[in-house]
Amino acid sequence: MGINRIWESTLAFRGLREKTDKLSRLYWTQQMATDCLQEQLSTKNPNAISVAEIRCSFDARMHSQTVSETLAWLPTYMERNRLHLLVIYTAFFETYLKEITFFYIASQGHISNLNDTTFPIKLSKVGEAYASPILKSSTVPEMLKYASELFDINFGRNATEWNKIYKIRCAAAHNGGIATPKFLEMISGTPLTLRPKEYENIGLTWDELRTAMRYADEIAALIDFKVSNYNIRLLETEQVMREHHTKGTLPKRNKLWQFLHDNYSLFPIKRPDKNKFINKFY
Repeated sequence: MGINRIWESTLAFRGLREKTDKLSRLYWTQQMATDCLQEQLSTKNPNAISVAEIRCSFDARMHSQTVSETLAWLPTYMERNRLHLLVIYTAFFETYLKEITFFYIASQGHISNLNDTTFPIKLSKVGEAYASPILKSSTVPEMLKYASELFDINFGRNATEWNKIYKIRCAAAHNGGIATPKFLEMISGTPLTLRPKEYENIGLTWDELRTAMRYADEIAALIDFKVSNYNIRLLETEQVMREHHTKGTLPKRNKLWQFLHDNYSLFPIKRPDKNKFINKFY
């Protein structure tokens, strides 16, 4: 995923990638479990109760499906899992958009508590005004409209396709994954492999989930490639230090830089800025 370029990325972008990786591991663990269940049950009596045929850690009364019913349910189980993962991934994407906007605006000097060490970095009133269309928005399509203007980037097909997928995410988040008449009208013309009927459950294929994540990753990479700079990464470093200072978990002075590298893979800091941090926090 991501544009085919190499750049010194922000902590925010690396955070998005790390969370995506963990989500991927979650998905493939689910798929592996489903494959194992399929293999185990396919050799059992179709009319037997599934829980009676497999050693389970829960009360057998919690799952009364027969083997044949469970086998028929497995594809639907994964389809709905993918829909749920889309909701989670969207939250990760929203977080990135808000974090990169925050630090981009802050790096332009719009900070109200520059000399503070106890509280997180805060934007000035002007900074809040600049950032509010993204920081105070609750819909990704609106965020992307403003992000395109703020960062002067044409997201093109990535944004167009993501906005279509976002409608499916909203149905999962707000309708419990049910294809209401309004939802079916809203996605009219949008190709879905698993075409639900009215009031049926919505599901996604692996290709659809993967494609959705790729579009978002491309958008995030385009932003990060353009705006990531030394000042933004310096502010991210300070934000981490403020958080640890508040909790009393900053390491000893002589172990600070190794700590930041080991735990956050933070980039090398110039000597004058290292000295400023030392004087500010120690």
